[in-house]
Amino acid sequence: MSLPTYRIVTLGCKLNQADSHALESRLRRLGMRRAVEGPEPGDADPAAPADLVVLNTCTVTAGADREARQIARRMRRVHPGATLVVTGCYAERDALALRQIAGVDHVVGMQDQAGRVEAIARTLGLPTPAAVPADRTAAPPGLDLGRFGATDSCDPVESDRTRAFLKIQDGCDLRCAYCIIPSVRGGSRSLPAGMVLERLAGLGRAGYREVVLTGVNTGDWGGDLAPATRLHDLLASALERLPVDRLRLNSLEPRTVTDRIVTLMAGAGGALARHLQVPLQSGCDAVLARMRRNYRTADYARVLERVGEAVPDAALGADVIVGFPGETEGEFETTCRFLETSPLAYLHVFPYSVRPGTAAASLPDQVPPPAIAARGARLRAVARVLSLRFRRRYVGRTLRVLGLREVRADGRVRALSDNFIDCGVDPGGGEAGELFNRLVEVRITAADDAGTLAVVA
Repeated sequence: MSLPTYRIVTLGCKLNQADSHALESRLRRLGMRRAVEGPEPGDADPAAPADLVVLNTCTVTAGADREARQIARRMRRVHPGATLVVTGCYAERDALALRQIAGVDHVVGMQDQAGRVEAIARTLGLPTPAAVPADRTAAPPGLDLGRFGATDSCDPVESDRTRAFLKIQDGCDLRCAYCIIPSVRGGSRSLPAGMVLERLAGLGRAGYREVVLTGVNTGDWGGDLAPATRLHDLLASALERLPVDRLRLNSLEPRTVTDRIVTLMAGAGGALARHLQVPLQSGCDAVLARMRRNYRTADYARVLERVGEAVPDAALGADVIVGFPGETEGEFETTCRFLETSPLAYLHVFPYSVRPGTAAASLPDQVPPPAIAARGARLRAVARVLSLRFRRRYVGRTLRVLGLREVRADGRVRALSDNFIDCGVDPGGGEAGELFNRLVEVRITAADDAGTLAVVA
C-alpha cells in the first residue's frame, strides 16, 4: 500500500513559511510523503492529487482573505479526494467563514496548530501511529511550544535544504490601529535562547546554508523571558558558534534596531546578512500618529542613517501602507518625498484594508478604493527606482551569493546575496546543479527593471 501524500500551500509572510515547515516535518515523521509537484493550482496540468491538503492562510488584508477562499475552492477542484485543512491566521480570526466554503473538511486555528493537523493526518490510514519526538529542551512554564513547531522542524524536507525559516518569537504587544495580528496570534512570546541555538544547530546538521530568524515582532525577542534579554544577545551567542553560513533577520520594528545589532552586522563579515527590513508604514508623522505607531519619521531616518554609516552595503527595505483612513493627498505626497530621498533599497507596498475589530476600522474619512489603488501604483513606481538605484551600485563588483535550488527560464541559477540582491547566475560551462546550495563568488554584469544578472567570478 502506498503511503498517503500531502501538499501544503502557504500564503503570507515568512512566519507562515516557518509554520508550514514545522507542519511538513510533522507529516513526514508520520510517514507521509509530499505529493508530486506540478504547476501552480489552477493551471491546465495541475500537480498530482494529494490525500491531505493543508492551506496555511494569512489575514493581514481583505485581499489575503479573498485569496485564501479562492485557493481553498481551487484546492478542492484539483484534489477532489483529499482531506482539505485550512489553518493559519485567517482560520483563527474567522473560522466560520472558512467552514462555509464547500469542500473544506477542517478549520484549524493557531492554538496547537501542528498537533491538530497531525491528529487529522493520523486518520488517513497511516501504517503505524509513529509519535513525533518531543523537544529535548524543557520549556519554561506557560510557554506553548506548539507556537514554535517541534524539534523535528529541523529535519531536511526532501531537496529544499538551502534556506530555512526559524521562528524564534510569536505574537505582538503593539497595538497599531490597522493590525489584526495581535488578536490572532496573541501577546509576544519568545523561544528560549537554548532552544533557538539547539534548533539552529539542527538546521546546520541538516545541510541548510542560511537561516532566517523570524517572528511577528522579531526584534521583541527575549523581553518576556526570565531574566529578560535582548535579540542582540541571542545574535552574539549564535555568531560565536554559528553552524550555518549565515543568519538573516526578518522584519525589525524601528525601535528594536539596537546599536549592538548594527555593530554585530558590521563585524560579521556577511555571517549576519547585511539586510534589514524596517517597517515604515507612512512617511508622514500625522498618519503615523493615527496609526498608533511608536516612532516618527525623524526616528526612522536616524535608524537608516545609523545602519548606513556602519554597514554601507546593507540593503534596507520598508513596508508602507497607502490609503490609511484620513490620509490626504498632501500627507501621501509627504510620504512620497520621504521615500524618494531615503537610502531604502526596496519597498513592500500594501493597500490599507479594513480589518474588523481594529481601531482603524471605525475611523472616519475612509479613503476611496480608486485613490488607494492610484497611490499604491505611485509608490510601486518609487520602489522600482529605489531598487534599480541600489542594484546598479554593484554592476562590475563581486558578491558572495547562495545558489538556490531554482533554475530560471533563461537557464541561469537563482541566487541571493547577503545584502538581498536576487540575481540570475550564468553557470558558464558547468551544470546548473553545481551551484545549488553553494556559496560562490559572482560578478554582477547587469541590473535593470527585468532583474540582476551575474557570472561566476
